[in-house]
Amino acid sequence: MTITPADIKASLRIDVSDDDAMIQQYIDSAANYIQTAVSATEEQLNDYNQYWFAVSLLTQFWYQNRAIDMKNTPYQVVSMIQQLRGLIS
Repeated sequence: MTITPADIKASLRIDVSDDDAMIQQYIDSAANYIQTAVSATEEQLNDYNQYWFAVSLLTQFWYQNRAIDMKNTPYQVVSMIQQLRGLIS
């Protein structure tokens, strides 16, 4: 499974494609952020729905808050990172 800009745009009800490249960068960064937090590779996390949901949530959060506040990681993402740490260990 992978997350695409189209998936994020559907979740956020965005109809234009002006920000597709930026959304892809957020997806890539969110995936890397979660992989680093869990100390696992995408291959190790690929089968866990929590991983993909966390990537999607973090991407949406960063996109929606890009001009306001990107400092805080949403609680749901932190919770899924901790679940994934337990599953991978």
